[in-house]
Amino acid sequence: MLTVLLGFATSLVYGFADFFGAIASRRIRPVTVTAASGAIGLVFLITLIPVFGFSFDSDALTWGVWAGAWSAVAMSCLYASLALGPISIVSPLSAVISAIVPAAFGLYLGDTFSPWGYLAIVLLLVAVVLVGFVPGADVRMPTPQALLLGAAAGAGIGAVLICLDQAPVTSGLTPVIMLRAVSASLLGLFLIAVLVRERGKVRASESKTGMHRFWLAVAAAGLFDSSANVFFLLASRTGSLTVVSVLTALYPLGTIILARIILKEKIARTQQVGIALALAASAILAIT
Repeated sequence: MLTVLLGFATSLVYGFADFFGAIASRRIRPVTVTAASGAIGLVFLITLIPVFGFSFDSDALTWGVWAGAWSAVAMSCLYASLALGPISIVSPLSAVISAIVPAAFGLYLGDTFSPWGYLAIVLLLVAVVLVGFVPGADVRMPTPQALLLGAAAGAGIGAVLICLDQAPVTSGLTPVIMLRAVSASLLGLFLIAVLVRERGKVRASESKTGMHRFWLAVAAAGLFDSSANVFFLLASRTGSLTVVSVLTALYPLGTIILARIILKEKIARTQQVGIALALAASAILAIT
């Protein structure tokens, strides 16, 4: 029960982070949003050390560094794939692969379930596709490059989850702090390279008034993303990597919930079915 609740919370909070990141990216270049939110998230995690602790264990540090490197690669591939589109296909593709990779690893390590448990996991994978799919009039097939980048993003996210899961359970926040530190550093270097290439020019959209609201969205994205990292760490330490990773892949759910509440966007019928399926599958997992 606790693992399912924490896993579901992880997906919702990751989705909240994506929502605010998308809002901020309307006026601020995405690489700036990612790098700045990562730095803010790192500071937030450091303030939590007195609560959750920090370890200089070499395994914890190593797995955290690997998680950060994979995170930088995964996010770069994800943004590139979404830019090529269509999002309605590329996004659920990435989400499903981000669940399958760590789930397969968990099963390899010996995760076992009852028949009802396996059914729930399959239903969750179906729910991931339905929740992430955004139907529209402009239906087109993605290019091979978009599919490759989307698959790479999903595999990279899955690798991040595996790395966090492999860190010692007694390592406190070390893995996620190292993840944030490495990822923010790599993306920060990339941002500097972009600014140098553009000779320090500021985009017109970034020089307009009222930018404080978008920087608040950047901060919110960083806080939610780091909080989701903590939720995942706690969830993976209480239960199965397979279950937690599949639940985490439902992160589009958090995004569409906030879009419905704040932006008054409609939730498509397929997404409604996906949400209902996710809730039913989660309930099955909780009682099996």
